[in-house]
Amino acid sequence: MALVMLWGMVCWLFFQFFYSYHFFYQEQNQLFLLSGDYLATYFQKPGWASCMVGDFLTQFYYYRFAGPVILTLTLLVMGDLLRRAFGLIRKGAWGFWTAMLIMTIEACFYFHHAHRLSSAMAIIGGTILFLFYAFTTKRLPSFLRVVFGICLGLLAYTAAGYGWMIYTMLIIIHDLVKKVKVGWWGCVFALGMIVLAITTTNRGYLLNTVANLTYPGIGRLSKPDFELEKVFATDNEYHFGNWTKVEQLVEGEEHPNEMQLFFYNLVKAQKGELPDHLLKFTPNQLGTFYAIGPTTPKLIINSMNELYWALGDMTLTERAAMMTNVFAPNNRNVRMIQRLAECNMVSGDTLAAQKYLRLLSHTLIYRRWTKRVQEDSGKYLLEKRAFINQADTIRLSDNLHMVMMEVLDSNPDNTVALDYILCSTLLLKDMDNFKRDYDRYCIATNKPRIKPLYQQALMIWLAGTNASEEEWKTYIHDQEQWRRFQDYNQHRGDSHFSDTYWYYFDTAKAPKI
Repeated sequence: MALVMLWGMVCWLFFQFFYSYHFFYQEQNQLFLLSGDYLATYFQKPGWASCMVGDFLTQFYYYRFAGPVILTLTLLVMGDLLRRAFGLIRKGAWGFWTAMLIMTIEACFYFHHAHRLSSAMAIIGGTILFLFYAFTTKRLPSFLRVVFGICLGLLAYTAAGYGWMIYTMLIIIHDLVKKVKVGWWGCVFALGMIVLAITTTNRGYLLNTVANLTYPGIGRLSKPDFELEKVFATDNEYHFGNWTKVEQLVEGEEHPNEMQLFFYNLVKAQKGELPDHLLKFTPNQLGTFYAIGPTTPKLIINSMNELYWALGDMTLTERAAMMTNVFAPNNRNVRMIQRLAECNMVSGDTLAAQKYLRLLSHTLIYRRWTKRVQEDSGKYLLEKRAFINQADTIRLSDNLHMVMMEVLDSNPDNTVALDYILCSTLLLKDMDNFKRDYDRYCIATNKPRIKPLYQQALMIWLAGTNASEEEWKTYIHDQEQWRRFQDYNQHRGDSHFSDTYWYYFDTAKAPKI
């Protein structure tokens, strides 16, 4: 008992403090509705009962401490049932240790981000049916025993997914050890189950690799993916509005990955600080050079709606959210349903917004959010209308530069779009487009964006074009940067200037697009 409690504590501690953000990914990649029509769709799936129970519990992963607790308790229940099943087969400690081994292997399967809780439910379902078989057929004749076993096997096959294999193996081992006289009926039963396994592999019950990693699947052993956990951490903390936490997570890394930088820059841009931190990490990633297509990594597809939303283009936001749903399991992602409701409310398409809000009102977790939005008519979203893209256009490509120009033409006060368009051209070292955009949205509007980064870039352009003294006075207002520029010209490439755009322009490699 003490060993089981220790195992459960270690399991919970690991998933709570080292791997907790994987649970948010699982929860967001489904939409569990408490409606008859939706629940009826489970009867069309392999292992409908294990899928339904697993998905029902998965929705509670939304709460920060719920995921590790639910998973740990599920694995402990599974282990206890297996221990009892092995105890019916043969007395001794071997059953306990075998159950512990299976429980540990199943726990390791959950290192993979796509392994679903319904997989453990499938094992639980198969084990429960075996225990029912063992307790109810003790005094039955061999013929009735086999008939009853086949009936339960068919139930396991339809309701527990691959749990029917657990059920079948337990029965065969049990009857062999107990020397139950099943005669030729037992052979037919075993042969039928083998044929069933072979003929249904393409449907994902046994050998289909993709299905085994989803649900109800056997799974595969893999190492914990802590790099992916970092991405999920920054993604979800950004989603929950914990921007300070995002900054801490990224700034605590010596070499943050691309997706971490993507969310970090989103935070800085919306705080008006993107040009102040653009060169903090090199190479950097703004996301403005990404395009959604057949070869785009799934993590990028899942995240692009956040960039479009921050910039203020609701059409691209809706498209990105739809694409995320396309690549989500069963084409359902509850976080994208939220985003679709939000962007339609901002755009003023009330009927479309109500469609998504009705869906969310049938969930246990998001119905309060839906009610709050409906009660205040989404007032917290309406403020965003002033910054959205109002251009009437049909786009033939993902040219985000053009989109940002449309957004700024609609509202030059959109500082997020302004910083993204200027910083994107600076990362590319595209000085001509930077100068054109700066003139159009800063000088022409009489709202110069005086930032050290932009001042440094303007000095490069002015020096490269042999600009007149009058032009220098028009653009350069930061005398400290002017003095540093003179000093840098005497020590070009010196790492003491690594925080400047001059150093980046001379030494860094521009990203490929």
